[in-house]
Amino acid sequence: MADPQVKPSDVHSFEALFQNAIDPWNYRTSRFEARKRQDLLRACGSGKVGRGLELACAIGETSRALMSRCLTLVATDGAPTALAEAKRLTPQNMRIDYRAGILPRDLPRGPFDLIVVSEIAYYLPARQLDGLARSLLKAVAPGGTIVVLHHVIPFDDAAQLPAMAQARLCRALEARMIRVHGKRQRRYVAAAFRRKTGPITNGSK
Repeated sequence: MADPQVKPSDVHSFEALFQNAIDPWNYRTSRFEARKRQDLLRACGSGKVGRGLELACAIGETSRALMSRCLTLVATDGAPTALAEAKRLTPQNMRIDYRAGILPRDLPRGPFDLIVVSEIAYYLPARQLDGLARSLLKAVAPGGTIVVLHHVIPFDDAAQLPAMAQARLCRALEARMIRVHGKRQRRYVAAAFRRKTGPITNGSK
């Protein structure tokens, strides 16, 4: 259980974190992070789509990996220091558009064929997470896929319990989309949902 006295992390605390250590979670060197990234890519499917979106891209390790799944990618984060490092590490020939933005307010305009939401849901209060889910449903293209992957072990600076946040987001998406992938590890859960080619309507699956 998170300590009620610990303030949930926000964009300012993340910026301070990246200023102090540019790769605070060892995305570039951790074998665990590499394995988790491979599970995320498997959830995206084996084919290549047109336009992708990644939320909370940090220093762009997953962004660069996602170029094996999409032709172009919009990658967003709220920490300017992280975005600057992502741009520095990304080869110029990679078609990644890094953008600053705070979720759920600054979700880029769709449609997107692939949307990746990883390690961000539990930093949003429940009402904001519900709003993000609604915006994602509007942003995904007909036939498009939304992938969600999050830790499920509690930690102190989350706005809500990680397992509850992952489950809440999955329920919101599954009410309107088709679940096409699911994988549970001890520390994290991955799921993917596909939109039907027609319009999304209430209660449709």
